[in-house]
Amino acid sequence: MTGISVTVEIDDAELRAKLQDMIGRMDRPVGFFKNVGEHLLNSTRDNFESESSPDGVPWAQLKPATVRARQKRKQTPIKILQATKNTGLMASINHRTMEVGDGQVSIGSPKVYAAIHQLGGTIKKAARQATIYQNYDKRTDTFDPTFRRKSKSNFASEVTIPAHEITIPARPYLGVSAEDQEIIIEIADAWLNEP
Repeated sequence: MTGISVTVEIDDAELRAKLQDMIGRMDRPVGFFKNVGEHLLNSTRDNFESESSPDGVPWAQLKPATVRARQKRKQTPIKILQATKNTGLMASINHRTMEVGDGQVSIGSPKVYAAIHQLGGTIKKAARQATIYQNYDKRTDTFDPTFRRKSKSNFASEVTIPAHEITIPARPYLGVSAEDQEIIIEIADAWLNEP
Protein backbone atom coordinates (compact mmCIF):
# COMPACT_ATOMS: atom_id res chain seq x y z
CA MET A 1 0.00 0.00 0.00
CA THR A 2 1.32 3.43 -0.93
CA GLY A 3 0.69 6.71 0.87
CA ILE A 4 -0.16 7.22 4.47
CA SER A 5 -3.23 6.73 6.58
CA VAL A 6 -4.08 8.04 10.03
CA THR A 7 -6.96 6.86 12.17
CA VAL A 8 -8.15 8.93 15.11
CA GLU A 9 -10.50 7.53 17.70
CA ILE A 10 -12.24 9.89 20.11
CA ASP A 11 -13.07 8.43 23.49
CA ASP A 12 -14.56 11.64 24.92
CA ALA A 13 -18.37 11.37 24.66
CA GLU A 14 -18.88 15.14 25.05
CA LEU A 15 -16.44 15.95 22.23
CA ARG A 16 -18.03 13.28 20.02
CA ALA A 17 -21.47 14.81 20.63
CA LYS A 18 -20.16 18.29 19.74
CA LEU A 19 -18.60 16.99 16.51
CA GLN A 20 -21.85 15.21 15.60
CA ASP A 21 -23.74 18.46 16.21
CA MET A 22 -21.31 20.38 13.94
CA ILE A 23 -21.69 17.74 11.20
CA GLY A 24 -25.47 17.98 11.56
CA ARG A 25 -25.30 21.77 11.22
CA MET A 26 -23.35 21.40 7.98
CA ASP A 27 -26.21 19.24 6.66
CA ARG A 28 -28.73 21.99 7.54
CA PRO A 29 -26.99 25.31 6.73
CA VAL A 30 -30.16 27.43 6.44
CA GLY A 31 -29.34 29.31 9.69
CA PHE A 32 -25.91 30.21 8.35
CA PHE A 33 -27.37 31.49 5.07
CA LYS A 34 -29.99 33.57 6.91
CA ASN A 35 -27.24 35.22 8.96
CA VAL A 36 -25.18 35.90 5.82
CA GLY A 37 -28.28 37.33 4.10
CA GLU A 38 -28.94 39.71 7.00
CA HIS A 39 -25.33 40.87 6.96
CA LEU A 40 -25.35 41.47 3.18
CA LEU A 41 -28.67 43.32 3.45
CA ASN A 42 -27.17 45.68 6.05
CA SER A 43 -23.97 46.02 4.02
CA THR A 44 -25.99 46.95 0.91
CA ARG A 45 -27.92 49.58 2.87
CA ASP A 46 -24.57 50.96 4.03
CA ASN A 47 -23.56 51.26 0.34
CA PHE A 48 -26.62 53.44 -0.26
CA GLU A 49 -25.81 55.60 2.76
CA SER A 50 -22.16 56.05 1.71
CA GLU A 51 -23.16 56.37 -1.98
CA SER A 52 -20.42 53.99 -3.02
CA SER A 53 -19.85 50.50 -4.40
CA PRO A 54 -19.17 47.56 -2.07
CA ASP A 55 -15.44 48.18 -2.67
CA GLY A 56 -15.78 51.84 -1.63
CA VAL A 57 -15.66 53.48 -5.09
CA PRO A 58 -17.90 56.61 -4.99
CA TRP A 59 -20.88 56.67 -7.35
CA ALA A 60 -21.12 59.17 -10.20
CA GLN A 61 -22.74 62.40 -9.00
CA LEU A 62 -26.28 63.35 -10.01
CA LYS A 63 -26.64 65.64 -13.00
CA PRO A 64 -27.89 69.16 -12.19
CA ALA A 65 -31.08 68.49 -14.20
CA THR A 66 -31.85 65.49 -11.97
CA VAL A 67 -31.37 67.58 -8.83
CA ARG A 68 -33.70 70.30 -10.19
CA ALA A 69 -36.35 67.74 -11.20
CA ARG A 70 -36.28 66.19 -7.74
CA GLN A 71 -36.59 69.57 -6.07
CA LYS A 72 -39.68 70.32 -8.18
CA ARG A 73 -41.23 67.01 -7.07
CA LYS A 74 -40.31 67.72 -3.43
CA GLN A 75 -38.01 64.68 -3.32
CA THR A 76 -34.59 64.38 -1.71
CA PRO A 77 -32.52 66.31 -4.25
CA ILE A 78 -28.97 65.26 -3.40
CA LYS A 79 -29.08 61.62 -2.27
CA ILE A 80 -28.04 59.36 -5.16
CA LEU A 81 -30.53 56.49 -5.84
CA GLN A 82 -32.67 57.70 -2.94
CA ALA A 83 -35.27 60.11 -4.29
CA THR A 84 -37.72 58.61 -1.79
CA LYS A 85 -36.76 56.82 1.42
CA ASN A 86 -39.66 54.39 1.79
CA THR A 87 -40.57 53.30 -1.73
CA GLY A 88 -37.40 53.51 -3.80
CA LEU A 89 -34.65 51.13 -4.74
CA MET A 90 -32.97 51.07 -1.32
CA ALA A 91 -36.24 50.18 0.43
CA SER A 92 -36.85 47.32 -2.03
CA ILE A 93 -33.60 45.43 -1.32
CA ASN A 94 -34.28 42.05 0.28
CA HIS A 95 -32.71 38.62 0.71
CA ARG A 96 -33.98 35.08 0.28
CA THR A 97 -32.55 31.89 1.73
CA MET A 98 -32.97 28.66 -0.23
CA GLU A 99 -32.74 25.19 1.27
CA VAL A 100 -32.55 23.43 -2.10
CA GLY A 101 -29.35 21.50 -2.85
CA ASP A 102 -26.37 23.03 -1.08
CA GLY A 103 -28.44 25.98 0.07
CA GLN A 104 -27.87 29.56 -0.92
CA VAL A 105 -28.76 33.14 -0.16
CA SER A 106 -29.65 35.71 -2.79
CA ILE A 107 -29.95 39.45 -2.35
CA GLY A 108 -31.51 41.90 -4.77
CA SER A 109 -34.47 44.06 -5.71
CA PRO A 110 -37.71 43.33 -7.57
CA LYS A 111 -37.71 46.84 -9.08
CA VAL A 112 -37.56 46.79 -12.90
CA TYR A 113 -34.95 49.55 -12.91
CA ALA A 114 -32.62 47.89 -10.37
CA ALA A 115 -30.28 46.32 -12.95
CA ILE A 116 -29.62 49.49 -14.94
CA HIS A 117 -28.56 51.32 -11.78
CA GLN A 118 -26.28 48.44 -10.76
CA LEU A 119 -24.72 47.91 -14.21
CA GLY A 120 -25.33 51.21 -16.01
CA GLY A 121 -26.60 51.46 -19.57
CA THR A 122 -28.44 53.44 -22.19
CA ILE A 123 -32.23 53.71 -22.41
CA LYS A 124 -33.53 54.37 -25.93
CA LYS A 125 -36.73 56.38 -25.88
CA ALA A 126 -38.84 56.33 -29.04
CA ALA A 127 -40.42 59.48 -30.46
CA ARG A 128 -43.88 60.06 -29.05
CA GLN A 129 -46.81 62.46 -28.94
CA ALA A 130 -47.63 64.32 -25.74
CA THR A 131 -49.90 67.09 -24.55
CA ILE A 132 -48.37 70.10 -22.84
CA TYR A 133 -50.30 72.58 -20.75
CA GLN A 134 -49.52 76.28 -20.44
CA ASN A 135 -51.19 79.56 -19.61
CA TYR A 136 -52.12 81.93 -22.40
CA ASP A 137 -52.38 85.64 -21.57
CA LYS A 138 -54.99 87.29 -23.86
CA ARG A 139 -53.93 90.80 -22.88
CA THR A 140 -50.34 90.37 -24.07
CA ASP A 141 -51.06 87.59 -26.59
CA THR A 142 -48.22 85.50 -25.09
CA PHE A 143 -47.73 82.09 -23.56
CA ASP A 144 -46.17 81.58 -20.17
CA PRO A 145 -43.13 79.36 -20.92
CA THR A 146 -43.71 77.34 -17.75
CA PHE A 147 -45.50 74.02 -18.23
CA ARG A 148 -48.38 73.43 -15.85
CA ARG A 149 -50.77 70.75 -14.73
CA LYS A 150 -53.90 70.42 -16.82
CA SER A 151 -56.04 71.72 -13.94
CA LYS A 152 -53.93 74.89 -13.62
CA SER A 153 -53.67 75.79 -17.31
CA ASN A 154 -55.92 77.43 -19.89
CA PHE A 155 -54.21 76.13 -23.04
CA ALA A 156 -53.22 72.69 -24.30
CA SER A 157 -51.17 71.77 -27.36
CA GLU A 158 -49.99 68.52 -28.91
CA VAL A 159 -46.23 68.20 -29.38
CA THR A 160 -43.87 65.54 -30.69
CA ILE A 161 -41.08 64.55 -28.35
CA PRO A 162 -38.21 63.34 -30.55
CA ALA A 163 -36.45 60.01 -30.04
CA HIS A 164 -33.57 60.30 -27.61
CA GLU A 165 -31.26 58.31 -25.36
CA ILE A 166 -30.72 58.50 -21.62
CA THR A 167 -27.39 57.22 -20.31
CA ILE A 168 -27.36 56.01 -16.71
CA PRO A 169 -23.93 55.51 -15.13
CA ALA A 170 -23.24 52.28 -13.22
CA ARG A 171 -23.72 52.78 -9.50
CA PRO A 172 -23.04 49.32 -8.04
CA TYR A 173 -24.80 48.78 -4.74
CA LEU A 174 -24.86 44.96 -4.64
CA GLY A 175 -21.75 42.87 -4.10
CA VAL A 176 -19.44 41.34 -1.56
CA SER A 177 -16.51 43.46 -0.40
CA ALA A 178 -13.28 42.15 1.14
CA GLU A 179 -14.66 43.19 4.55
CA ASP A 180 -17.91 41.31 3.83
CA GLN A 181 -15.87 38.19 3.00
CA GLU A 182 -14.10 38.38 6.37
CA ILE A 183 -17.40 38.86 8.20
CA ILE A 184 -18.97 35.90 6.36
CA ILE A 185 -16.08 33.73 7.57
CA GLU A 186 -16.69 35.01 11.12
CA ILE A 187 -20.41 34.21 10.75
CA ALA A 188 -19.54 30.68 9.59
CA ASP A 189 -17.14 30.19 12.50
CA ALA A 190 -19.68 31.45 15.05
CA TRP A 191 -22.46 29.38 13.48
CA LEU A 192 -20.43 26.15 13.50
CA ASN A 193 -19.14 26.67 17.03
CA GLU A 194 -22.25 27.92 18.82
CA PRO A 195 -23.33 25.60 21.65
